[in-house]
Amino acid sequence: MVTKDDLMMTKHAQDEAMDDGISRVEIAEAISRGPRIPEGNHFITIYRHFTVVFEKLGDKFKVITVHLGR
Repeated sequence: MVTKDDLMMTKHAQDEAMDDGISRVEIAEAISRGPRIPEGNHFITIYRHFTVVFEKLGDKFKVITVHLGR
């Protein structure tokens, strides 16, 4: 299970998450439970009401962007 401590958020992802009211806990849950769609060197997951784009870096997850919807 991914935890909020496993996330490395880009500035862009932090800003988008804050603007959209999406918490780090929700992002970690999306990465843990949502489907992982490979896209180049990163993954896209659509979970509940938002989308997360991230890369796996060792045992951490670099969150590139987060936004409401698909």
